Amino acid sequence: MSELNLSEQSDRAKVHLEKMLQLIGVQASVAEQTIDETTICYRIDCKESDAKILIGRKGTTLEALQFLLRQMCKGPQGGEDEHFIVDVCDYRERRKEAIVDRAKRGAVAVLNGEYEEFSLPPMSAFERRIVHNYLHEHFPDLQSESFGQGEDRHIVLRYGGVSESEGAQQ
Repeated sequence: MSELNLSEQSDRAKVHLEKMLQLIGVQASVAEQTIDETTICYRIDCKESDAKILIGRKGTTLEALQFLLRQMCKGPQGGEDEHFIVDVCDYRERRKEAIVDRAKRGAVAVLNGEYEEFSLPPMSAFERRIVHNYLHEHFPDLQSESFGQGEDRHIVLRYGGVSESEGAQQ
């Protein structure tokens, strides 16, 4: 039964998204892609000029579109029934590659001793989570911590190394 509900929720989200695109005059196709067992990605394919409008500066319009769609799809109790993301012309994947590349360059610079600390530019919570996870997996000797508030929230990288207690045990 819950599988049917998920399918109904997915159909409802896609219909809402297509209607939103129609209302703002964007001709596009919306395709569903399962990211994992709990998350669906709605991929919008459209002309480049429309993509620029839908994505906005630094993805702010895309985030707002996704937020509105989530609000429209909330269940009667107000809880979020479905986890999904909205992407336009693979913007999120390209953005992910760019921020991971920047984090990788910063991590190498810290490990090589070029910097004691390396600050990444401000990014959204979703993007910071990507960076923290990537660094944790690929650069275990580094520490990454978020600083700042609101739009200025960013990640600072520093060498974590082996702690004194770990060094004494070896």
